Amino acid sequence: MIVDLHTHYVRYPDDFTEPFFSDLDRCSIPRESWNYSEEEYLKGTEEADRVVVFGVRGKKTGWRVDNRVAAEFVSKNSEKYLFFTSIDPTEADFMRMLEEDYEKYHCRGVKIGPVYQGLHPHAPEYYKIYEYCEKHHLPIMTHMATTFSSGVPLSYGNPVLMDEVACDFPDLKIVMAHLGHPWVGECIAAIRHQPNLFADVSALYYRPWQFYNAMRLVEEYGAGNKVFFGSDFPATTTGDSIRGFRGVNAIVKGTGLPPVSEQLIESIINRDSLEILGIK
Repeated sequence: MIVDLHTHYVRYPDDFTEPFFSDLDRCSIPRESWNYSEEEYLKGTEEADRVVVFGVRGKKTGWRVDNRVAAEFVSKNSEKYLFFTSIDPTEADFMRMLEEDYEKYHCRGVKIGPVYQGLHPHAPEYYKIYEYCEKHHLPIMTHMATTFSSGVPLSYGNPVLMDEVACDFPDLKIVMAHLGHPWVGECIAAIRHQPNLFADVSALYYRPWQFYNAMRLVEEYGAGNKVFFGSDFPATTTGDSIRGFRGVNAIVKGTGLPPVSEQLIESIINRDSLEILGIK
């Protein structure tokens, strides 16, 4: 079974404010890449058997995606799609929102992003979220990686910071997005170190040299069982991510450098991450 653990469902431009747009322009990212229809989203994720859907809330950096939009989409397509709510702990009512999205809209996990939300991952507000999620068996997907969004210390995205959280909440399952790039080595060391830490490979294949080296490190550390598949739609589609993953060795063909094993590649693409995360 192919699980795409990392996709965004948004309304463009309503779900964003000015910092988001100016950061896109500054980093030469086409604004239209975030402008897609429901039909385009369905087509972009059609090659997955199950798909996790979320937005991002981070008022500090211009992300204000309405969780209800993703929840309503999933309610119409519940045989395939699963709703994760996005919680911004800098919002005054963040715990009320989390409780409502769990009790009323039946979210299956929680998406956070310290480098979007402008708060250190060890802040007391985050610890309230971790405590609630551990109690209710809700896995967390956290953006522990770089980003184009500015105005927040990049150090908040270092995956090593979640190692301490994993110690404090041993029954909380945490997925760190994008294999923690550019801190790939630190991310791999952390997921190998803590039984409740995992990572996904979303939005990596189109940086082929970094991706190749990342997957070689995963293999050398023996951490392949802690890595999940994801696309990061709309950055790319499920299908393109699968094909990009299977083509990871193209960049070293004929060089004598060791390839990433096909067994590792296929195990990650076909891993049932939902079962591992306790999502039935």
